[in-house]
Amino acid sequence: TKLDPSLTKADALAGSVAGKPGTLPPLLNELTLEIHLLERVVGSEKELKVEPIKRKEMLMLNVGTGKTIGIVKNPGKHCELSLKLSVCANKGDRVAISRRIGARWRLIGYGIIE
Repeated sequence: TKLDPSLTKADALAGSVAGKPGTLPPLLNELTLEIHLLERVVGSEKELKVEPIKRKEMLMLNVGTGKTIGIVKNPGKHCELSLKLSVCANKGDRVAISRRIGARWRLIGYGIIE
């Protein structure tokens, strides 16, 4: 590629998506997800049940190679979130959803972009 190596120094582009103009999915500042919660929290020493998502809750979303914080606007089976950082994604892409439990982010489910 003709990408300047100084741009990639210290993983500066980690989580970014690069492509020719007009070939990338749109940038999204808000997402509507079809939510699928797990029965139990992944990675916790205790067996914790996953509680339903609440309004104004902050969730970590992993979309493709990027990650961002989403703030819940409308909870439910079809959840609307406002994103702190824009993501580049298509309809139908899967998103990993994590919740802050203690001092760590724990996987609680996944969503499908609508």
